[in-house]
This record gives sequence, C-alpha cells and structure tokens, in this order.
Amino acid sequence: MIPPPADAGGLINTFYIIETGSVPIEEPVPAYSAQLMVMVRGQVRFTFADGSVGESGSIVIKAPQMRSARGLLEGSALQIGASLTHVAWQRLANLPADEVHDRLIPPEAVFAPDQIAALEAAAAACRDGLIAPEAVCATLTEVVAAGSHRLRADHVAVVEAILRWLGSGFDPDLAELYGSVTVSPRQVQRICRRFFGVAPAQVLKRFRALRAAMLLSQTGISEEVHDQLMATYFDQAHLIRDIRRYTGRTPSQFRRQSLVEKLLDPAAHGDAGTPLRSAAE
Repeated sequence: MIPPPADAGGLINTFYIIETGSVPIEEPVPAYSAQLMVMVRGQVRFTFADGSVGESGSIVIKAPQMRSARGLLEGSALQIGASLTHVAWQRLANLPADEVHDRLIPPEAVFAPDQIAALEAAAAACRDGLIAPEAVCATLTEVVAAGSHRLRADHVAVVEAILRWLGSGFDPDLAELYGSVTVSPRQVQRICRRFFGVAPAQVLKRFRALRAAMLLSQTGISEEVHDQLMATYFDQAHLIRDIRRYTGRTPSQFRRQSLVEKLLDPAAHGDAGTPLRSAAE
C-alpha cells in the first residue's frame, strides 16, 4: 500500500502494488469502490457475483463492487492500482453506481486517447526497468485528477456526510445522517445510490461487514472492540453471512496465508476506514 499525495487525498484512497510469481493466484476481492489498475506484466480476470467475467488488458477499470468477486492473477504479474473515492469515480466516468457496477469498463469509455497512451507508456517504461513501480502512481494520479465531469457541490457535500457517518461508529443511527445534511432524506437516498450503489442503510450494512472482516483478520484486537462489533449483529450466523457476501470469505479463512490481510487494509476504504486503524492496533 502506498498513500496518495496530499493533493489527491479526495480522489484516491490508496495505491497498491501486487507482484506475483509464475503460479496463478486466485483470491476473493472484497466489495471495493472503483479501481484503476495498470498491468505491467501478466493479466487479471474477475468473476463477479452474477457469474459474469471480465478479463484485463494493460489498463483495467473496475466499476464499484456491490458484492465480493473472484480475482485471478496469471503469469508473472505486476499490477499497480489506485483505489478511487466515490467522488473520483463520478468525476472520471459519470456512471451511476446503482446502474453500473460489478464489471470492467473499457478504458475508451472513460479516458481520452492521450490519457490511455500515457498509462500504457508508464506500464511499458516500468516493464523495461526504466521507472520503478512507485513512479507509475504519478501517472495514475494525473489521469484521475483530470476527471472532466463536474459534480454538484451539494451532492459532494452529501457524499462527505455519508462517509463521516459511516466512520462514526460500528452502527450509527440513520437519523444522525439525515440530521447532518440540508437536503431531504429522499434526496440523500438518491445521491447515495448514485455514488455508493444502494441506499444508506444498505451501504452501512456493507461497510459494517467490511469493518468486521478488517478487524477479525487482525490479531490481538481488544475484547472491548470485539464486543462492540458483535453487538451490531443479531447472531454469529448473520455476521458470517454478511462477511462472506462482501468479502468472499468466512472469518475462519482469514488466518490462511494469502493476500487477504492486505486486501482488507482499512486504507483501501479511505475516510470511512480510518477509525479502524486505531481500533485494530
């Protein structure tokens, strides 16, 4: 994981670099926000919850996920990616998350030819050893920051309020969200669906499951934090069901050697994941 530069903090949650050997690696991919990836070597294939399959080229744009997917890295792969904020996705693609999700998007549908050429040139330079993988992140930042779709300020304000609400606790009251904004609950729901894919109550359910997975994948969480987490679920069966739905794993599988520890890093979820860093320590 590589933190984004300060001036890209509102657009990119985190950068990441994944490098594998020649043996294919298949992992569940949690229900992330939109992702932009450059495949320097190898390729990645995603199998989404509805059974559809997306195969990568050198540039991969993955729309927001509503459920976990399966990711297969093949070849001696080197993948450099950026986890995009919900605002960045709309600025880049202008595609409502409740209509376009759990799929790969052709680069030509989002980027101009010169932007695609810049990403491909960065991948080639890295492949040839002319630049380090970390340097590719600068090109990713440039193309994300150049998102051409203008967003309404009141919509962005609601998105920011939703993220603050999500980050305020394991089970925040929906009334607190509605009381923190100047628009009606119906407008909040409509904006939330566009940026997050579902209404606030369902977004909370997804984030709560991801938070639970993040904490349970760490060792040494306090009994107090564990009890706060469990109190948000009716019983353990509901906890396991939701974690499987949004991460593709059960809690007992978190201890297996895999990429799961990094895939569940709170940094990948930006502001809404920030409170978990101290809770997991």
